[in-house]
Amino acid sequence: MVVTRRHFLGTNISALVASSAAPLWAESPASSESMANCDANGRIDRDFWNDWPDFVAQKMHAVRSTRRKMIDSVRTSQDVQKRAALVREQLWTVLGGSPERTPLNPRVVGSIDRGIYRIEKIIFESRPGIYVTAHLYLPSIQGPHPGILAPLGHTTEGKSYRSYQHCFQNLARQGFVVIAYDPFGQGERRQYLDRDSKRPRFDVVPEHLQTGRPMVLFGSSFALHRVWDGIRALDYLVSRSEVDGERIGCTGHSGGGTMTMYLMALEERIKVAVPCEANFENLAGPLYEAPGAIGDAEQDIIGGLPLGLDRGDLLNAFAPKPLRICYTAHDQGQTYSPVYEEGIAENLKDLTRLYRLSGATDRLDVVVGHLPHALDALSRRAVYECFNRWLRNGAATAEEVEFDSAPINELNCTTTGQVLTAFRGRTVTQLNVERMKQLLPRSPFDETPASARDYVCSELRSLLALPAAEGNLRAAILSTNSGPTRSIDEFQIEPEPGVRTVGWHVHSTKKAVQRRPVLLYASAYQTNDPLFEGGRFEEILDAGYATCSIYLRGLGVSLPRSPDRGPEFYRGMNLFERHAWTNLSLGYSVIGQRVVDLLAALRYLRTRSDVDPTHIYVMGEGPAGLAALMAVALDANIKSLLLRDVPLTYQSIVSTEDYMLDLEWFVPGILKHFDLPDIIAAISPHPVWINNPSNGDGTTMQKASAIGQYHERISAKYAAGSWLNFRNTTADNLHICLDWLSSTA
Repeated sequence: MVVTRRHFLGTNISALVASSAAPLWAESPASSESMANCDANGRIDRDFWNDWPDFVAQKMHAVRSTRRKMIDSVRTSQDVQKRAALVREQLWTVLGGSPERTPLNPRVVGSIDRGIYRIEKIIFESRPGIYVTAHLYLPSIQGPHPGILAPLGHTTEGKSYRSYQHCFQNLARQGFVVIAYDPFGQGERRQYLDRDSKRPRFDVVPEHLQTGRPMVLFGSSFALHRVWDGIRALDYLVSRSEVDGERIGCTGHSGGGTMTMYLMALEERIKVAVPCEANFENLAGPLYEAPGAIGDAEQDIIGGLPLGLDRGDLLNAFAPKPLRICYTAHDQGQTYSPVYEEGIAENLKDLTRLYRLSGATDRLDVVVGHLPHALDALSRRAVYECFNRWLRNGAATAEEVEFDSAPINELNCTTTGQVLTAFRGRTVTQLNVERMKQLLPRSPFDETPASARDYVCSELRSLLALPAAEGNLRAAILSTNSGPTRSIDEFQIEPEPGVRTVGWHVHSTKKAVQRRPVLLYASAYQTNDPLFEGGRFEEILDAGYATCSIYLRGLGVSLPRSPDRGPEFYRGMNLFERHAWTNLSLGYSVIGQRVVDLLAALRYLRTRSDVDPTHIYVMGEGPAGLAALMAVALDANIKSLLLRDVPLTYQSIVSTEDYMLDLEWFVPGILKHFDLPDIIAAISPHPVWINNPSNGDGTTMQKASAIGQYHERISAKYAAGSWLNFRNTTADNLHICLDWLSSTA
């Protein structure tokens, strides 16, 4: 006989308690409903960590298949250009739209003369009050010369990084005018400075992420800021009399290479491109494993995959213009994903076909290195050769000259080393707030409340990308554990096909009741609390309520497995955040899927014979309270809702530099339609209690402040009424929960 884990635990625990008059707990076998989830030995399959990654992979394979059909349908040179035009149009859409061109107000604030070339220190405004620091490398010989736009990789020094300087110096020596500009978060454009020391509070990549996450809320991307700085730098470059505007190249390394890909897809003035060691692989690649080839905020094309947009399209849109791709095999599993080379091979195959259709196979080539990630001498020479060939009529490439060194402070364009301390300019946070306010319309509750409620719920379903139809829950009781004071059902449901979640239904056994009111509890970190004897839920059970809690998608037992390959690559960013970016790229959100989980739990509760379906209450704590809020608004048959320690608005996340909400709880594009107070208003007249609502930085709002902020969005004439109750408590919150249940019964 094969001894299963369940049999082993059952028999041994029984032996331990055999001497007792009555066992503390008695475990019943799994119900017949759950037998389909058991193996031949009765073991319940508990590999829940596989479900979400596999679910995401299925969606990734589906969008990959659709995109492949789009690419394969390109069969003529005219098709190549039509596809490129479509990519440009769709890319601007997912980035958030092209900003308005405003005066650059350029200034030359200094110059370094090195004989054969000089460096002008430039400051211009890519948008009003947004100062960009740049170096303009100018050959001493008379022009006009070809111009090179140089977006930069993720370096603290920005434009003054040694190997980048070395490349630009030699391009200038060989007859090119180069503009190298600091991106947001690098060089002299750090955005998050310590209030006292004025030193940067984040490293480069975290700073990009800190800026980019809130932009998701109003349907934009940090790539938009990066692209727009590049386009305005190009505007300045071609305005110079020393530059021939018909001979423009673009090159960047690492993250600068990825920005080169964006710019060459969007900016038709660029005639030749040499992206070096960029993020050349598709997210929906041939060997996809969740969470996949995720980069920082500007490297992920949010919402692109449903349109058939992936990173390869940034390259494809450049055909048939001259393109040289430089990469190193050493980046595989290091800087980029563990299937980086396979991803490059796929995109090169597509590029080769598009260039062949265009009759331009001689304009595409690849340089492969095997050194660690850097703009090394091999890559720099590849850059010189390509630009000399295509922008200087095949001029011979001179040997690289030794590096001209200078201290960073001599290369700075500002007197303080940072634009935020040298000028009274705007921060990127202020820029984001300005855009958010432009996009956020008035509350729909300023009009007819009934139609506003319908509008909010309809738009919320769309924003959360909820399934069009409810599937089979495949509900099963995994075990029943009965004791002298309570009974616990461990159950399993499938909110979406193949995605299981586990939960518990708990009720008191002190009094026999046919149907009980039930409290559904949503928490990101304390899902098990209703199971603990003597805990804060004990009195709720004694008061005659049942409790129910489930693990939301990706939490607890459903925490996604780690990828099999590439530990160095996956070490750099929180796995939760990678999954969040992946889902956003697919057109989904993690919070949307967690709302699906809660709606499924509500459906499940209504199928239970021991639940009173007219008395279902929902309590949401912390960030999970946001999912609870949205689920209750969409369900419409909940008795009442209690929220604890939940942000009152998404606007507050955008407005603070130090927001304390993780990306997995963001709804993409919501602030183009409404905010959280609108969702709260949509629940009326069902009671809503909000205990200790929080600001964007996580600090607790006082009741008066919370009411005031709520009414800034929702007019007092509509919001007035006993259904909405803001409270502040410092106790263990047991009594407020009991008060809420009794007063809304």
